Amino acid sequence: MHPAIAVSVVALALSAFASQAPAQDRAAAATVAPGGSLAADPAVRDALARLDVWLEGQRYRLDLPGFAVGVVHDQQLLWSKGYGYADVARRIPSTDQTLYRIASISKTFAATAVVQLAERGKLSLHDPVSRHLKWFAPGDSTLAAPARVWNLLSHSAGLQREVPGSDWDALVSPDAESIEAATRDTPLVLPPQTRLAYSNYGYAVAGQLVRQVSGLPYAKYLRDNVLEPLGMTATDVLDGRETRPGLAVPYGRRRLDGPRAIEQQMPRSDAFDSVGALVSSVSDLAKWASFQFRDSDANTGPVLTGASLRDMHRPHFLLSDWSQGWGLGWRLTRNDAGARIDHGGSLPGYRSSLLLDPSSRVAVILLMNADDGPREMSAGILKLVAEPIRRAAASSPAAPAPSTDLARFAGLYRDRFGGQVYVLAVTGGLQLLDPEAADIEASAVMLRQTGPASFVTESPPGSITRAVASRVQFTLDEGGQAASFTMDDGAYRYRRVR
Repeated sequence: MHPAIAVSVVALALSAFASQAPAQDRAAAATVAPGGSLAADPAVRDALARLDVWLEGQRYRLDLPGFAVGVVHDQQLLWSKGYGYADVARRIPSTDQTLYRIASISKTFAATAVVQLAERGKLSLHDPVSRHLKWFAPGDSTLAAPARVWNLLSHSAGLQREVPGSDWDALVSPDAESIEAATRDTPLVLPPQTRLAYSNYGYAVAGQLVRQVSGLPYAKYLRDNVLEPLGMTATDVLDGRETRPGLAVPYGRRRLDGPRAIEQQMPRSDAFDSVGALVSSVSDLAKWASFQFRDSDANTGPVLTGASLRDMHRPHFLLSDWSQGWGLGWRLTRNDAGARIDHGGSLPGYRSSLLLDPSSRVAVILLMNADDGPREMSAGILKLVAEPIRRAAASSPAAPAPSTDLARFAGLYRDRFGGQVYVLAVTGGLQLLDPEAADIEASAVMLRQTGPASFVTESPPGSITRAVASRVQFTLDEGGQAASFTMDDGAYRYRRVR
């Protein structure tokens, strides 16, 4: 290959990708917040368009059954969309209304219920747990250093990870009576308040604390005092042996010898409700994310005050290098990307993530129905959208739309070898994108128009190919829509596939 041609190909990141699914397999169009929202800002709109291309590319690259995504800014769900299928066999698409088991994100609700009881004067977060649960007396605990209520919520009570008697291989979760009986014979793994030790056991105890102090079953207390006041009508405790309309099918990992298996779920016990038994949707979890941003003193309830939300989001226990810690129900991290608040979830066949960026007041919701679904995709989503949203929220720019004339060139194109590129119409013109790149923005190449259907590439600043311009010529069909394009004077041809 001639060196100049090779450089052009590198500049455009036109790798040989796996074949895309046919158009009828794609999810419905994204739900975008109405006009007047930040979603109409040019930079935000372009970022969301790139996000859509990237997410579809990741779904095919990773061969995921399905997932749903939501982007929240403060009190508004700006954008949401489902990809792939909630049920592959029945071809039921995933949407922002699809229900997924959110697994350990359930713990953020349990922590809220406990903090709410503290706000209402029913307990103190500094109370020893044994003050309210007389049976909570691990064999080697001492009165001098008891596990306190806040220790349960920040994973610093010194409890082992799993509830005594749990068996994830056999999908057995002990009930509350069994926990009470086993506690005295189950030693602490650490002295309280000495190290972080993530503990499902601790949150099972927290659920029993809610039941004891409120006098109501945990699930009923949560529905009446947290879910209903927030209008979260799609979120509920669900037995692993049950299903309901709209619940995504849980799929196992990809296999070389056949299709993904359908995973069985943990049967419900009254002790598992507070650990990981909730189901929800992107549209409903958007309300939960917005609630987390009501952390000003102006918020006086009814679920929690702004002061209590701030207390839940602040560090209650930190690692020695301050890189990670826990609030009350929430993991806290800090790195080069900034400070983040999040919680993930994993159950057989489900992966979930709720990621909050306090500086931009942006939240990302990611719900997946696959054992190998990468929850870290949420960080990639946040990286694409947080800064444009933050800037748009700080100003009131005009909102010009991408040229309708350029929109006729937009779509997915493929060469004869399977190499693919996405042409996206953005506010500044056209972009060529690699939909399966780890960083889609880094792969973006702008096209500068030189004629009615001709362009030249402009590589991003800092690119080793910045000075190399490749001529791009589109061929239009009878309706004036792009049907294909060539690069490097016709040496490469890409045909539009959708």
